[in-house]
Formats: sequence, structure tokens, C-alpha cells
Amino acid sequence: SKTAFDELQGSFYFLSRSMATCLIGLGLFACEPEKQTTVPVVYDGPMRTLEKVVILHSDSALIKARVNAERILLLQNEDREVPDGLFIEFLDKNGAISATLSSDYAYYFKEEDRWRAQGNVIVDNIANNETLLTEELYWEPKLGDVYTEKFVKIESPDQVITGTGLKAKQDFSTWTLDKPEGIFEIEDEEGANG
Repeated sequence: SKTAFDELQGSFYFLSRSMATCLIGLGLFACEPEKQTTVPVVYDGPMRTLEKVVILHSDSALIKARVNAERILLLQNEDREVPDGLFIEFLDKNGAISATLSSDYAYYFKEEDRWRAQGNVIVDNIANNETLLTEELYWEPKLGDVYTEKFVKIESPDQVITGTGLKAKQDFSTWTLDKPEGIFEIEDEEGANG
């Protein structure tokens, strides 16, 4: 006949097997490969960086503009970012510089063939001795036009004109303000004292 010790030993054996089965089951569950929840990172930075760049824009074999930049980032979509600003020289039919444009930052839209200059944008019209100041200006090389919807200030030796929105030829030979706001005459000191 079975003693109490034999029964206890049989129960212990049964419990040990049950626990071992549970532990093996838990171990298998724990070892199941984790499903991947992370999304692969796609690089969207520049493909190349160009240093000390000069880009020539021409029409009918005549150079119309020369874009100078310390650094240009070529992006995957073929756009270009100019993080350190640019300096553009617009040339007349004789190759002489008729106007210049400078800015703190620029971006070129390849599909639209359009530049956006931003931050401290200054256009100097050398022939007419006029200077345009604004915070953003677009330039379309094929059309030879510049424009903005931002506030502009145009300074000449005898007056200052302010307004919002401007359309002009890239050499600044002609321009129109969408919303003129003020014209301020500048008196020279001799005329004021004389």
C-alpha cells in the first residue's frame, strides 16, 4: 500500500512536470521574434555639396546672369539650397554688369526654373543708381523677371519709395509696385541750406 510519503512524492512529481511545461511554454513565447515596428529612415539631406560655385545663365549664347555662392547643396529632387546666401550679377547685352542681387539665403526650384532669395535681399541697379531692399524676392531666369509680394523699399539719390509687391525686369531697368505706400523726397543739404 502507498504511504503518505509516496503520495506526496507523486504529487511533487506531477507539480514539477506541470511547472516545467509552463516554463517551457513561457520560454517559447518569450523567444518568439518581435515584430518590427520601426520604419526605415530615409535620407533626405543633400546628395552633394558644391563649394565656391559660379553658375552662368545665358540666352541666345549671351550670358545674362552670373550666380556666385560659397556653398550649394544639391538635393535629391534636383533642387538646390544655398544656405550661406548668394550674389548675382545681371549683365547687359555688352556683358557689363547692369544690376546685382544679394541675399542671406536662397533656394532654386529645378522644376519651375525659379530662384527664391530670402533675408536681407538687396538689388542694386547700377545704371539708374537705385537700390531695392526686401526680405524675399523671386527670380525667373528664362523670363528675366523678378518679383515679390513682400514689403519693398526703393532708394535713389533724390527719393525713397515704399510699397508692397513688386514686378521688375531682372536688370531693374523697369519696375512697378502693386501697392505703393509712400514717396519721400530727399533734399540735398546744399538746397536746404542755400
